[in-house]
Amino acid sequence: MEINSAFSSGVNSLNKASQQITESSDRIAKQTTSNQNSAQNPEGVNPHSYVSGPVTTELVNMKLAEIQAQSAAKVITTADDMVGSLIDVSV
Repeated sequence: MEINSAFSSGVNSLNKASQQITESSDRIAKQTTSNQNSAQNPEGVNPHSYVSGPVTTELVNMKLAEIQAQSAAKVITTADDMVGSLIDVSV
């Protein structure tokens, strides 16, 4: 495996994790906004009773993206360390 491909893989994974966090937070914000709008419904239905599922799912997705970002950062750090070692050996 080439060091550049490891570095690129880490950066791509980091970007993907960042995108997932953004998408999940957008979905949570939209769900919260729709709950505030439906809170004034005449039937008296508690809007929080049916929302916890989608919000919980998005929170889990955000946690998974966080773990993915941490792993990607370790890949990037390792690739950087390998380049440093190769430079030290060749000099």
